[in-house]
Amino acid sequence: MISITLLGKITNHGPLRRGCAKPGDRILATGWFGGSILGRHFDFQPRVEEALLLNQRYRLHAGIDVSDGLSIDLSRMAKESGCGAILQIDSIPIADDARRLAEKRADGSTPLDHALGDGEDFELLLAVPPDEALHILKDQPLDVLITDIGEFIAEPGLWQREPKGPHRPLVPPRLGTRI
Repeated sequence: MISITLLGKITNHGPLRRGCAKPGDRILATGWFGGSILGRHFDFQPRVEEALLLNQRYRLHAGIDVSDGLSIDLSRMAKESGCGAILQIDSIPIADDARRLAEKRADGSTPLDHALGDGEDFELLLAVPPDEALHILKDQPLDVLITDIGEFIAEPGLWQREPKGPHRPLVPPRLGTRI
């Protein structure tokens, strides 16, 4: 016999679901991404309280925590929302551990590859209307950095944009866990 109990809390704005992003929403992220295999994956605090606070104070359309990798979880969020997402590549907050991991590995992986493809970061990705995103970014209401890393668009798929360039498809990196 298996018994599972699920407890939760919602704010006055209701639950924050992953499938309610809308084209035009900004993609906001908490914290930094990549390199969790160097030890952060054993020592993390899920951003539950942060998600509750943001959902209580601001108008959020959707949210997800990054457990399987930034690009994979963002693509899931976009697909469930029936839209696409463009990541502004130069805006992605890359963890120092991602840089260290890229230096250690001989497979040519970059810190950005680790930020996009490593899992177990447990940071938040949020779909936020543009005007509300400006308020959040100005307020920085958490003890962790909140960054604007892109936008949701009507065109399905996961896309990347380099500085001053057109968007092009983003294929989630497939990285092994060996160092």
